[in-house]
Amino acid sequence: MVIINSPMLYKSKKSAFTLIELLVVIAIIGILATISVIALQNARAKSRDAKRAGDIKQVQTALELFFNDNNRYPTATEWESGQIYSTSTTGTSTYMQVIPSAPTPNDGSCSANQNSISYNPSPDGSSYSISICLGNTTGTLAPGPKCLTPGGIIDRDCSCGDDIVDSRDSQVYPTVKIGGQCWLAKNMNIGTMIGSKLADDVTLQNQADDNSIEKYCYGYIDQDDAAEIATGTTNCGIYGGLYQWHEALQLPTTCTTPTAVDCAVLPTDPCCNFATPRQGICPIGWHVPTDTEFYILESYLTDVGQTCSASRSSVWDCNTAGDKLKEAGAAHWTTATSTNSSGFTALPAGTGSNAGAFINQLTNGIFWSSSVSGVNAQHRLLNSGHSDVLRRPFPRVYSYSVRCLRD
Repeated sequence: MVIINSPMLYKSKKSAFTLIELLVVIAIIGILATISVIALQNARAKSRDAKRAGDIKQVQTALELFFNDNNRYPTATEWESGQIYSTSTTGTSTYMQVIPSAPTPNDGSCSANQNSISYNPSPDGSSYSISICLGNTTGTLAPGPKCLTPGGIIDRDCSCGDDIVDSRDSQVYPTVKIGGQCWLAKNMNIGTMIGSKLADDVTLQNQADDNSIEKYCYGYIDQDDAAEIATGTTNCGIYGGLYQWHEALQLPTTCTTPTAVDCAVLPTDPCCNFATPRQGICPIGWHVPTDTEFYILESYLTDVGQTCSASRSSVWDCNTAGDKLKEAGAAHWTTATSTNSSGFTALPAGTGSNAGAFINQLTNGIFWSSSVSGVNAQHRLLNSGHSDVLRRPFPRVYSYSVRCLRD
């Protein structure tokens, strides 16, 4: 028998990938795909940061051109038109046809508010701040929130809309942008709670002018009354503290007493002549608003075609601005006409009177300004029966709420 050994007499056997080899190949492809996606995402993020930096330089140039022609920077209303013109009625000089919006999504640790290109002009138009936020190092700029000013970019957060934490007592305050201003959306509640009267329940106890901050809490009069202490604690938790004017501004007690100096007579007295913005009891970077800054707020919220006088005295004005500032509904106010469309969320905290008693909770919400008027100081009053706002000078010994405005 002849055995013929020929490859033609049988099929050759082809080798195939084993399961392990297939898994290795799939893993390699997955790793390469992941690396490619990450590289693409990083490239896109860097591109967004480059656009943010480029856009903000163009905005800064347009604002400086506007300032050169108008001797001021644009108002919040002019900015909100979406263009930068020589006037708010789209004049002949165009400095920026379309104000750029911030690239999205946010990068790095930036929040939407920090990334918003939010414009905040000073009351007199002499300065401004614009918030931006970089996800990565861009040129010489480190990642994180930045604040554009006429002097350049500052390495701090000047956005509005996120909560802030007061480093002194860890209390959390929401913030809200209204026009070109950034406000706390909650009354200040810092300080040690004290009874509004001394132990005899007769003599008014002024808040001290020492290194501590003291507050009255509605309903807490007698320092020895446990029920009043509980009531005061609850009310301060809801409505915030009530502060005499000197305490709100962190000035000497003599600035508040009934015999306080008349600033119309002695305008250079320390109780009258102090630098503003005045931080007072506000967190770092915030201040007690001036009379002018309150006017900017209420006039911005006044209905189109309605009046809002900056010089009114003890007069209700600025139609419907009050309802736009007050918390919506009747949960705290005694009427339900308020809308809180501004987000300011004003509450009717009431008043500590000049005799140490408490009055008008659920009816009045009153806020100190840092502006003096003779022996008095200017404040703003919101009332459950009024849709507008009262501007009035009143004795500094009274105790009102404090709302803070960002510097």
